Amino acid sequence: MTVFAGKLVWVLFVLCWGAIRLSYARRAHRNKHISKHDELYEIVLLTLSFLGYLIIPAVYVATTWLSFADYRFQPAMFSLGVATMVATLWLFWRSHADLGHNFSAKLVIREKHKLVTTGVYRLIRPPMYASFLLWSVLQILLLPNWITGLAGVFGFCILYCARIRREEQLMLHKFGDEYRQYMTHTKRLVPYIL
Repeated sequence: MTVFAGKLVWVLFVLCWGAIRLSYARRAHRNKHISKHDELYEIVLLTLSFLGYLIIPAVYVATTWLSFADYRFQPAMFSLGVATMVATLWLFWRSHADLGHNFSAKLVIREKHKLVTTGVYRLIRPPMYASFLLWSVLQILLLPNWITGLAGVFGFCILYCARIRREEQLMLHKFGDEYRQYMTHTKRLVPYIL
């Protein structure tokens, strides 16, 4: 195992992640938006988040510009990173599959929007954020570089902290007591804990 293997696995992960996202975005596109919220805010937020998840790690993978911040490659961390990658992709895919036509990368209400409380949504609201937390962890494990590791944490914090309350307010506005009841028996990020 080498640093190159970690970079290669990270690229494979990003390609799989993109394929999942694109597939479900195309399907959900048929279910029209009836309400958009703070579109410019959403664009800025997603751009900043993916700076940490895609742009900075891609610079690390493709160049030597960030090599001054490397730490020693550990085969055990690589193996754990691969396992985390599998868990991340599964949770990301399952989140999309359970949402179906309700999915949107931005905060929107769709024409036939329904509250999803089954599948992975019966444990976490919404589990896609948990998959992004796992992405941050796998980035630290697969890419032995302090900047890429911190970039992933930054990407998660921007996405989660700046958005989760707004998203829950949108769901409360749309679904009211049904969503309040759902909140009483689910966690935001880690099942049964947080």
